[in-house]
Amino acid sequence: MEYVALSLVLAAVTTAVIRLRRRPRRARARIAGLGPGWVEVRGRARGGPARTRAPISGRVGLGWRVLVEFEAGIRGWEAVLDHSECVDFELEDDSGRIRVRASNSTVSLEVGEQRGRGGPFAPPPAAVEQLLAAQVEIHGVLFHKGVRWREWVLEEGREVRVRGHVVREPGDVAIGYRRLAAELVLAGGSTRPLLVDE
Repeated sequence: MEYVALSLVLAAVTTAVIRLRRRPRRARARIAGLGPGWVEVRGRARGGPARTRAPISGRVGLGWRVLVEFEAGIRGWEAVLDHSECVDFELEDDSGRIRVRASNSTVSLEVGEQRGRGGPFAPPPAAVEQLLAAQVEIHGVLFHKGVRWREWVLEEGREVRVRGHVVREPGDVAIGYRRLAAELVLAGGSTRPLLVDE
């Protein structure tokens, strides 16, 4: 009996090791080698003159995301506000640059996190209350619920990993009469957001 159990365990471990070795490893993509399709690339965020200010902390950056959750009893925490705002920026590594179209893409931003919470006797900061009043229809008394919030801010020069869809778009450079050179742009897709994290 023990022999059978030991052989089953050994077979399971061997199978797992073989699967891990066969799994294709995702090579770190370099910006200069990108082509159309879904990619994951790492680099430094560089912006133009446009900036945006985070609503809770007031930090200035290339983008921000705020998540506010209410305590929902036995169900844990329930998200009542998940809002983000970003400007277009460039991602740069040692091989080149690519424009990230974040201003009109759905963005999931998870860099530069700050968090806080409030409860029945510790109301949230005024900035969180204003966000909730403007965005969420609140039923009942706000101060009798547990509230927690997280704010992420993408600051210029920060090293980030971006996962998104590389597409060709008309660029700003004319290469002939009524023809613009195509440039590659990193954007979110219709079904998957642009993911920016550390």
